[in-house]
This record gives sequence, C-alpha cells and structure tokens, in this order.
Amino acid sequence: MQTDTAHAAVSVAPHPRRFSFDTLAIWALTLTAALSAIAFIPVATVPFLYTKVSIIALGGLIALVFFVLARLTRGNIIVPPVALIGALWFLPLAYALSMLFSGNPLAAGAFGNELEPDTFGFMLILAAFATLIALVFRRTNHYRTFFSVGGVVLAITLVAQILFVIIGKVSPNLVSSTANLVGSFTDLGMVVGLGLVIGLLAIRFVSLSQRIRIALWVFGALGLVTLALVNSKLIWILVTLVALGLFIEAIMKRRGVADEDDFEGVATLEVSSGRESGMGDSRALAPALVTIVIALFFIIGGNTIGAALSNALGTNFLDVHPSWQSTFAVGSHTYASSPLFGSGPGTFGEQWLRYRDRALNDTIFWNVDFNAGIGMIPTSFVTTGILGVLAWLGFIGLFLFIGIRALLFRTPEDAYARFVSVASFVGSVYLFVVMIFATPGPLVLLVGFFLVGLFISSLRYSGTRREWGIVFAKNPRVGFVIVFGLTILLLASVVAAYTVVERYLANVSYTQGVAALAKGDIAAASEATQRAILFAPNDRTYQLAAAVGIAQMNRVAADQSLAPSDAQQQFQAALSTSIQAASKAVELNGKNYQNWAVLGGVYQTVVPLNLEGAYEKSKDAYTHAIELNPSSPTLPFALAQLEIAKKNYPAAEVALMNAINLKRDYTEAIYLFSQLEVQQGKTREALEAAEAAAYFAPNDSNVLFQLGILRSGSGDADGAIQALSRAVEMNKEFANARFFLAVAYATKGQLAPALEQLEAIAALSPDNAKIVEADIAQLRAGKNPFPASRLGALGIAKPPLPEAAPATSAAPAK
Repeated sequence: MQTDTAHAAVSVAPHPRRFSFDTLAIWALTLTAALSAIAFIPVATVPFLYTKVSIIALGGLIALVFFVLARLTRGNIIVPPVALIGALWFLPLAYALSMLFSGNPLAAGAFGNELEPDTFGFMLILAAFATLIALVFRRTNHYRTFFSVGGVVLAITLVAQILFVIIGKVSPNLVSSTANLVGSFTDLGMVVGLGLVIGLLAIRFVSLSQRIRIALWVFGALGLVTLALVNSKLIWILVTLVALGLFIEAIMKRRGVADEDDFEGVATLEVSSGRESGMGDSRALAPALVTIVIALFFIIGGNTIGAALSNALGTNFLDVHPSWQSTFAVGSHTYASSPLFGSGPGTFGEQWLRYRDRALNDTIFWNVDFNAGIGMIPTSFVTTGILGVLAWLGFIGLFLFIGIRALLFRTPEDAYARFVSVASFVGSVYLFVVMIFATPGPLVLLVGFFLVGLFISSLRYSGTRREWGIVFAKNPRVGFVIVFGLTILLLASVVAAYTVVERYLANVSYTQGVAALAKGDIAAASEATQRAILFAPNDRTYQLAAAVGIAQMNRVAADQSLAPSDAQQQFQAALSTSIQAASKAVELNGKNYQNWAVLGGVYQTVVPLNLEGAYEKSKDAYTHAIELNPSSPTLPFALAQLEIAKKNYPAAEVALMNAINLKRDYTEAIYLFSQLEVQQGKTREALEAAEAAAYFAPNDSNVLFQLGILRSGSGDADGAIQALSRAVEMNKEFANARFFLAVAYATKGQLAPALEQLEAIAALSPDNAKIVEADIAQLRAGKNPFPASRLGALGIAKPPLPEAAPATSAAPAK
C-alpha cells in the first residue's frame, strides 16, 4: 500500500509496453552511449574527442529532460536503494568545492578547454548519467536493450578496427593503423577488454541461443586480436583475472557434480554460495580457458611477441605518463600549500610544470607538458585535495561493500537480473582499477559509470525485490516543492544544453583557426578566432588570437607594396590586437605559463623597433613564465633571444647558460651561445660551444655549418672540411655550406673538390650560378679564387648573429 509521500516500498512488477517519457529516457541514454562510441567525422577541423564529449553531454541532458517530464506526468519518483547514489554525488561535490576555493579561474575548473575528465563539468556529467540510469532502468527488458545495443556497437568497433589495420598496412598515407572509433589506442584496448569481460560473464550467466553464442565466439576472437595489437599489460591482467575466476568456478561445479556418487549414503556438510545455476557452467569453461592461455601468452611475451606483432602491423604507439614517484612528488608539494582543496580541477599540468624533476630534461620527454599523473584517480587526489581523496575512497569503498554483500547474500532470483548485477559490478571494478593505473578517455569513463548506474539499478532486484518511491501527486505541499525543483532542473537542462553547444562551436572555430594559421591564411584564421572568442572565450583562444596578430605584423613588414603610412597603420593595429589578446589570456588564467610566454613573445616581436617599454614588458612576462615553469630550458632560451635583440649580450650569456644548465644537450642554446661568443670576439669559447653542440646533434646541418666556419676561422682547415662535408651530406641543397666547403678545399690547395662544390651550387638555381660564375672560371683556370685577403671579407671568422645558417654577400643564398 502506498502513502502520499510514499516512504513505503513498491514492488517491481511487470509492466505492459507502452509509449512513455521513461521509455524515451532509456533510449536517449542507450543511444547516447552508442553514438558517442561510433561517432567519427573524418574532418581535421572537427575535434574528435570533444565531439564525443559533446554527444555525451547533450544526450545526458535530453535524457534528463525526458526523465523530468516523466516524473511530472506520473507524479511519482521511484528509486532503488539510495546509499550508493548519495556516495556517488560526493565526487562532483568535491570537485565543486575544489573549483570554488582553490583560487583558480572558475571556467577553467568547470569546463577546461574541452570538458576534460578532470573537470567539474565532466564529473557532473558522469554522476548525472549514473544516477539517471539507476532511476530509469527498472526492468530486465531495459537491461536487455542496453546490452543488445552495446554488443552491436562493440561489434562495429571491432570490425572497423580490423579494417583500419588492413587499410593502414596497405595504404599508410590514407589512414593510420592505430586509428579507431573510441579515442586513443589505449582507450580502444580498455573498451575491448571490458567487452570481453562482459562477454565471458554473459556466456556463464545467460541462456543464449546458438547464433548468439557463435557471434560471441567470433567477436571474442576479434577482441583478443585487438588486445594483442594494443598490447597493454594492465588490460591483459584484468581480463585474465576475470577469466580465471570463471574458470575456477566452472571447474569446482563440475567436480562437485562428478563427486556426488562418491558420497552416497555419507552425511556431508554443504556450503552453498546462494542460488545455483548449472546452466552455462560447462559452456563458460572453454572460452575462459582460451582467454587465459592467450592472455598469459601476451603478458609473458608482451615485450617481444606482442611488440613484434604491433611493429609488423604498424600498430605500435607510445603511451607515456608520469610515474607513481613523480605523481606522489607533485602531490606532496601541492598538499604542502593546499591540502584540503588541492590545486583545483584540471590543474595537474600546472603543478607538474612547477614541481617536476629536472632530471626529466635529460630524456626525450623533456618538453612534454603532462596534464595527468599515473592514473585518473591519483590525478584527482592532487587536484581536489583531501576532499577528493575522501570522496573517491568513500564511494569506491561503499560500492565494494554493498556489491560484494549483494552478490554473496542477496543475489537476484531472475537469471538476467543476476547477470546484470554481476556484469555491472565486475565492469565497474574493472573501470576503477583502470582509473587508478591509467588515464582513460571520456568514452571509457562513460561506459564505466553507465555500468555503475546499472549496478545501482539492479540492487532493486536483490533480496526482497523492493524499491522506494514518493507519490507527490497526492500531497499538495510536498508536490509543490518537488514539482518546483523538477521544473528548475528542467530549465537548467536547457541552459546547460545551450552552454554545451556554444562551447562545442567555439572549439570547432578554434580548430579551424589553428588550421588556417598553419596554412598561412591569416584572414580565415582571424575570422575563426573571433568566432571562437564570441562563442566561449578562454585563454587558449586568446593565445591563438595573439599568434594571428604576430603573423599579421610579419606579413605587413614583408609587404613592400604597401605605402609607408598604410603599413604603419596596419602594423600598429595588428600589434594592438596581439597585445590585447595576450593580456586577456593572462587575465583569464595567470597560472598558465604559456599565457605569459605568449605575452612576452608579442612584445619581443617589436623590441628591434625600439618601441618604448616593449623590452621591459617582454622581460617581465618571461620572468613570470619562468616562475611558473622553472625547469623548462625553452623559457631562458627565449629570454636570451630577447636580450640579443636588445644587444644586451652579457645578460643573453647568463640566460643561455641557465638554459644549458637545465638541459645539457640543448643544442639550440649551445649553438646560439657559440654565435654569441663569436659576435663578442670570443673565438675559443665559441668553438668549444660549437663542438659541444655538434656532439649532441651530429646530424644537424646548421650546427655542423657553424662548427665548420669556426674551425676554418681558427685555422683548422681539415676540421672545417670534415664538418662542412657532413653538413652538405645532411642537406644536399645547403648552398652556404657548399660554398664555404669550397673555400676550405681551395685554401688547402684542393681545387678539384672546390670546383665540384661550386658547380653543385650553380646547379641549384640561376641566381646561384651568377654569384659563383667568376669563382668557377678561376678554379677551372687552376687558380684559387679565395686569397687570404678575401677570407676576411667573407666573414668566415665572424658569422652574423643570430642567423641559424649564416650567409654573406659573397655566398649564395641557402
């Protein structure tokens, strides 16, 4: 019997199929997961992952609207046991508090740039999805709909992946073998591994037709092949553990049946795990065993056999993230200053740059700005502080407690409900482990929290098969409050949908602007950037606007057809736009070193023009950037370039040495340092720096060219020939290197190879042929066209600064 406020229980009973908003909500949620999985728009200017995130957000909002309309029309709210739902919402609550009190920009904490997983907005979406699923999915036919659609989507994903691999192998320029419908190649492995786990559980717990069993075997085989290509040890281990559990259970039950005759007439003590289901035990044995054998094969031989397979099919990829030690080091520094709220959602990258180990500069990942730690949950511990730690531990701990107790002592009587309960629990635990040891993408997280919601929903079938409801239509006062709340929620959904669409259009416009700028189409880049700022301004978009302004300045400076007054007016307008955009980026997020670096770069562009205050403002901006990213050698290097533009050479030397001290093999800094020393007449120091640069970059033609010039200037003709020959070998069209190599040969009296180099220069272009025509004529006449008096005019001992490949008026252009 139901009461007005209905804190009484309502039994789950079959219900005839008919149109309802609840049904629409179920299909909205299911199709959202399906569409986000297979959505693929092969256009470079359409962001791949953010398209999926936007589908997820919009689909969730549409489902929420249907759910609210269903509640308003029915006048009731029916919920499963609510403990887990409450614990689930501690996660977005922790993110919200961290966002509000960590001192970071609210928009960055709420949305980031593309609704990244470690933001309040995305965590809110996950919690809302799981809650809606728990409330809307109430009957076994609802569960069947989801798993049926999910099976079809997984099959499409696997078939598409095999096609990608084949096409990528046959025509690598058309598509990459690692291209997929899910996200990153690691994300693909996570989803396929989860699909294999649920497939094994389905064979064990569900009575399947022969056709379905054959399909599971086929697509299971494709899934194993895909996992072999991904070659992730973590995923193999998780799949093996599930298969091992099913294998042991099948063996124990088979032995129990076989040994019953041995105990005939003997009193025995039987320990039952609950309701027994002999169906599927023998059928589960073979697929579990096959999975274990194949998985162990790749776990043991992943670095040899798995790597060889990936290399053969072109699916090898690099998945790099900080270690546990690095993540904990960043977390400890963060907790020292902000233990309760952490650094703020989406700010792990900022903390990483500030506190990372400088020894990383000696690795190939020295210039990688990691935005996450070893795993998503450890990253969340850093960004949301103690509140986030308590929220995650509380939710996962309660989930495990309720789940284990329900599966051991309150297993659903209905066979399919029992499968849903087991599969959703195991799948959720799979996700939690992945979130600890890796950083899954948005689609993986959506599927995982979908399963969390399904498990909460299946709890209504545990034990007495009861759920709780509130019939607010019969109580005016309670009904008013609930209807008012639901109406507000409905309106908020509309506003949220508008925000999602607006930010998606902004992201598309930003991507178009980046592509246009890369092509040199400054007008299109400017137009796209302004659209992005109009839809949803953020610091990243203003960075692009500043870059567009710099490109406009460069174009104006290079355009000789403009009248001086027009050129000055256009240059000043572009400069003003760039300064305003970079300043706005700093204003929106002053903790992002890139914003300060962009501002410094804008002012540095006009330092050679002696614009008042440009040097001081550029230096101040670079100083702020260095404070936020103290271990980066690129920032002192940029500061050195600024000092050189100001002709402040001693300060440039200090900045370059700071860069080199941060990264001993920083070739660009060493090379520029050698040029700087030459400019100041320090030939010996310059030669030492050039030798060091050539040691770290033996195949860099510019560095070898510089080394050859310095050796020649110091009288080492043989060393100059060696370095310049290597430079020419690396770059056959390096005209300057060929020219000075010819000079070195001629100085040694080797006129034949000198002639060969000049003839090669002449063959490069008619202009070059005219420049070296007289020199070639003298060489053919057996004369040296480069007497000692001409060597000084060529500038051999003192190349100009800071050109990467020096050229003189007597040498052909590169």
